[in-house]
Amino acid sequence: MKNHLIQLIRELKGSDTPLTSSSLANRLDVSPRSVKSYIQEINSISPDTISSSHKGYVIDRQKADDLLSQTKSSIPQTPEERVSYIINSIIKRGFVNAFDLCDEMFVAYSTLKADLVNVRKILQKGDLQLVNQNDVLMVNGLEKNKRKLLSSIMYSESRNNFVNYEKMSASFDGIDVMFIKNTITEEFEKHHFFINDYSLENLILHSAITIDRIRNGYSANEAGSIPPIVRSHEYDLARSIIDHFEEKFGVHFNEIEVAEFTMLILSRASNLDYETITVDNVRNYVGENIYQLADDIIKDFGSYFYIDLSQPEFFVRFCLHIKNLLVRSHSGYFSKNPLTDSIKQNCPLIYDASVNAARLIREKTGINLNDDEIAYIAFHIGGALELQSTLSNKLSVAIFCPGYYNLNNRLSDTISRRFSDDLIVSSILTQEEELDKVLCDLIISTLVTDRRISVPFVEVSPIIKDQDLENIRNKIDEIRKEKKRKVFREHLSYLIKEELFEVCEESFNKEETIHQMAERLKELDYVGDSFESEIIERDSISSVAFDAFAIPHAMKMHEKKTGINIRICKTPVKWDEMEVKLIMMLCFNRNERYLFNELFEPISMILVDPDNFNEVIKARSAEEFIDLLSEMSD
Repeated sequence: MKNHLIQLIRELKGSDTPLTSSSLANRLDVSPRSVKSYIQEINSISPDTISSSHKGYVIDRQKADDLLSQTKSSIPQTPEERVSYIINSIIKRGFVNAFDLCDEMFVAYSTLKADLVNVRKILQKGDLQLVNQNDVLMVNGLEKNKRKLLSSIMYSESRNNFVNYEKMSASFDGIDVMFIKNTITEEFEKHHFFINDYSLENLILHSAITIDRIRNGYSANEAGSIPPIVRSHEYDLARSIIDHFEEKFGVHFNEIEVAEFTMLILSRASNLDYETITVDNVRNYVGENIYQLADDIIKDFGSYFYIDLSQPEFFVRFCLHIKNLLVRSHSGYFSKNPLTDSIKQNCPLIYDASVNAARLIREKTGINLNDDEIAYIAFHIGGALELQSTLSNKLSVAIFCPGYYNLNNRLSDTISRRFSDDLIVSSILTQEEELDKVLCDLIISTLVTDRRISVPFVEVSPIIKDQDLENIRNKIDEIRKEKKRKVFREHLSYLIKEELFEVCEESFNKEETIHQMAERLKELDYVGDSFESEIIERDSISSVAFDAFAIPHAMKMHEKKTGINIRICKTPVKWDEMEVKLIMMLCFNRNERYLFNELFEPISMILVDPDNFNEVIKARSAEEFIDLLSEMSD
């Protein structure tokens, strides 16, 4: 398909509203008459792809995708993809003509100029500068910063933020990525070093970028040396890996690049034998300051989130993680976590507890952690919680069965064995009248009864069959969902009041919204003077926005009263990169902090579903809001 047709399709596909021929002509730098002829040509290729009305032209998105898929897949399709393509092209080539970029991406010069605004912002965040000399584009800055940015782009381009080896191989022409992987893993094993899969992937990506840059004449030339913290065995490991790289790829790593590679190993790997480190001797490996910091964080988890992380094995591994984290921060090599977005969305409570850990680390060390490092802390917490399976999650069951030939005991044994993680047999009943006074969550009976029983009831065969097991499983799931829904509604009714529910017609920015909602809580004597600043501090560490909704809250839960201030916004609030239509500002009294655990995650999980969210924001009263959320809870 011709370039100008691709360009027109992409302009229409990227617009949420109809575009007039004049508007399209301006974007494409052509006449309105040309636009109309382009549209006719596209519709001749794929009938009814573009339709018109008095408002302008709109495109069938599915047909647009089909047409674009027939073109070169390497052509960037969105503004975000174009920005990545531009940065990648300039850094890899050294300089690029602006009009050449337009031709490569099938966009007008005006579109490129708009993209360069975002390019400049991203470069500035990486301490780099975009230079435009007579439409020749270059990037100025340190070589190590360019390499970091290239690594970041590859992660952001990849689906689920995950860079696999196949994608790496396709991105670096003539570089054998599997050789890099095998070399690193073999040398690590030879030197008795340990590294997790994500860190290994990151080290491989860094190696490929470095080799590619050196081969193209971009060696690191900044002043640098081996930091005192680097011990000889880390340097020896780095040198042995680099020796293989130099021989295989015909490149030379200067001492600065060897130092950087050594620091990467130091910040991502360890030569410690985890089996020999215990609570009693971990202080010797990490030092007193890190030991105390890890201890303070774990106590904070218990104090604010009622999460018990006092197990010795967790403490040891957490101390070692904090030690490596601090090494990474001092060297400027924070780890990239490919599952950060997934953790934030699917495990919001655990992630929020990790944000609190990041706050403590900042207070004690002055180090600001990024979202990826916070998500790694969440890995540790989630792993520990997964191991804490307690009896509190089990349902009590009464078995109603005649005592014929010990049938009741055999049935009890079968139920206990098959549902050991779900049920506790609290009693065995043999008389029907006992059903009237039994206290339990579920009754499993081998007999039909005419009695009106308020407790959930499942009838099974005396000899348990597969269908009986399935019926019991379904009833367990049903009881648990109903219990959760009942508790959830009770909590919502306690926290959400009409005076804290608002549908806002006016337009405000994030700062104004936070101030107004915090002031409302203050007026009603829910919070004190410091609440607003604590809300801002929590959001500054990691955004509290989830797509179209935000749940601002303070990390120190010490307010006068517990409540939720709700605002549904007719005009979305620009919250960092999100367009937020619903804000739920939480405040908790110290004695009711457990409610945070009960509410934060289920509310988040309900609202991330677009269908649920679109229904919830239709609420026009606190009672209606509670009803909608309760109906959607599992």
